[in-house]
Amino acid sequence: MKRGLAAILATGAALAACGGAAQSETTAAADVEDGLITCAMPDYDGVAGITVTQSFILTDGQVKRYSDFNNQAFDLCAPGQEGCSLGIEDGAIAMTYTSPKGVDSRYRVDLTSMDIAAWETRPGEEERSVSFATGAKCVREPLPEGLKIN
Repeated sequence: MKRGLAAILATGAALAACGGAAQSETTAAADVEDGLITCAMPDYDGVAGITVTQSFILTDGQVKRYSDFNNQAFDLCAPGQEGCSLGIEDGAIAMTYTSPKGVDSRYRVDLTSMDIAAWETRPGEEERSVSFATGAKCVREPLPEGLKIN
């Protein structure tokens, strides 16, 4: 269980720390309003008491990761970075990231229903859905005051 918890925390930390300089690209034009999208996933991967939170900023039709610690929006991926993407696809935020250990994480936030789904693929295994507490929804709020956008 400790190893699984460490993997969950490492994935979350890697996703949060993977800032790059490129503007996120959208694959389809989506009608999205500027705002902060926060998605809390309690009991992440079936581990009671563990909540993984993913936060995004929508601004000018683009999506960026958000750090509430720094009140900063940033690009998830460096230009040309393999195994990393963040954009808006078919009315949803779509994020993928491959950790240095080869674990693929994928998230999708439906901007209409505000539902979030998460998947993980470990090396040599099939992709699997990551469970979390039933009824977990993302919340949309206005852009934070003093937000820094990189």
